Amino acid sequence: MLNNSKRYYSIAPMMGKTDSFFCFLMNNINSKTSIYTEMMHSESILRTKILDNYNLLNDLSNITVQIAGNNPTSMAKAAKKISTHGFSKININCGCPSKNVLAGEFGLSLLTKPIIVRKCIEAIKCETNLDISVKTRIGIDNNEDDSILDDFVNEISLADVNKYIIHARNGIIGKLNTKKNLSIPPLKYERVFKLKKNFLNKEIIINGGFLNTLEFTKYKNIIDGIMIGREAYRNPWIFAKKSITNKEKINIVIKYLNGLKVFFKNKPFNKKSISHIHNIYNNINGAKSWRKAVNYAVHNNDLHFLLNYINYNYLGKNV
Repeated sequence: MLNNSKRYYSIAPMMGKTDSFFCFLMNNINSKTSIYTEMMHSESILRTKILDNYNLLNDLSNITVQIAGNNPTSMAKAAKKISTHGFSKININCGCPSKNVLAGEFGLSLLTKPIIVRKCIEAIKCETNLDISVKTRIGIDNNEDDSILDDFVNEISLADVNKYIIHARNGIIGKLNTKKNLSIPPLKYERVFKLKKNFLNKEIIINGGFLNTLEFTKYKNIIDGIMIGREAYRNPWIFAKKSITNKEKINIVIKYLNGLKVFFKNKPFNKKSISHIHNIYNNINGAKSWRKAVNYAVHNNDLHFLLNYINYNYLGKNV
């Protein structure tokens, strides 16, 4: 549940999760929640229509597009395309440790190449007025040298970037898969707090391990914000504006499904749009049957099945 601290929290970029449909779902839950899209490579933005899916949203003001790459020209062109689609904020990924990303020499590898990042940002600034932030980790492999992250922030700051999102653990290159890199090695919040002390004039957001939006008082004087990842996807209701009833949850899902029905009226259905609500009714009577209904709808590309299911099983009942 969020109150006056709601702007202190944001939703992390997650591949295959924070796409346009999840952003639309979150905007139905709380349109003030800051959401970072899944990572999009600059060339993918330029060569595909991936941004068109965000036409589903009437308001993009709370959406930050996470962009990846290492070529200033490509990054600038992609940023310009992002801008023309109506977005006002982008985030540059300098923290993804996946093998494919590292093979392309972007993501976490850029933590040790801050000059390249700065040049990309300078190129973007020449083409757009987008607000730019950077997301990275506290280090690479088992290196405990604080100067790596400090030098990175110092260099990027030369391009007048003032917002940094820090995943509070090192990224392990080549030895762990992407999933394990989300839990190994241990989190080190103190390293991020120290970074904030060293850069008091910068906005420093901490990411990693947070499960709710109830810790505002504990951290508000230490760090500028908290970013929540996997738990935000598992239980997006933690971002609701107030205490929310089961009946209100059902009505939000109905609104979401009706929005999808309009969006897909003249275009191919995307089953990912309903997979996001697979666990949306957890802790509500009938949650198991709901998950089965979602599985059926996903398998059969049947959006109307879920609307009919809600009408028959939830509406008019004491939920």
